[in-house]
Amino acid sequence: MGSEPAWRIELLADRAELIPAVGEMRWRDWGHAPEPEDLSWWIDVTREEAGRTGLPVTFVALGEDGGLAGAVALGRFEPPELEDRSPWVMGMIVAPELRGRGIGRHLLGHLCRWAHGQGHDPIWVATGDYAAGFYERCGWQVTETFDRPSGEHVTVLALRADE
Repeated sequence: MGSEPAWRIELLADRAELIPAVGEMRWRDWGHAPEPEDLSWWIDVTREEAGRTGLPVTFVALGEDGGLAGAVALGRFEPPELEDRSPWVMGMIVAPELRGRGIGRHLLGHLCRWAHGQGHDPIWVATGDYAAGFYERCGWQVTETFDRPSGEHVTVLALRADE
């Protein structure tokens, strides 16, 4: 057949048993300095982001077999340098072995439609250089770049409902 698996998107709040797996997926990619290195911190943050109707909210991508493929959150997290903007995309992750299959685009599109349906316009993301191109390919516009005291280069992008 050759067709892609049917990824489905669900609220993490409806699949609370996946909170540890989402936290661990994020920890494996990001759990090194200057980010927190303790796995339990990542699981706790994931649990806190698992809202149902308001912010923060997290969506998970699941494969046909129900396996976790990725996750993305939206919340009022405000990088200290950008306190005047909200809401922010947070914790966008796809399982390494599944990257490049459109899961991230599918997850992000779902999140954006939900956000805009809730009246959030624009929505924002702050990311390192490694992911800025992904957001641009998804229609996001770069609004600024800056360097954090840690030396990390940050790209800030926004998406408006009409884009």
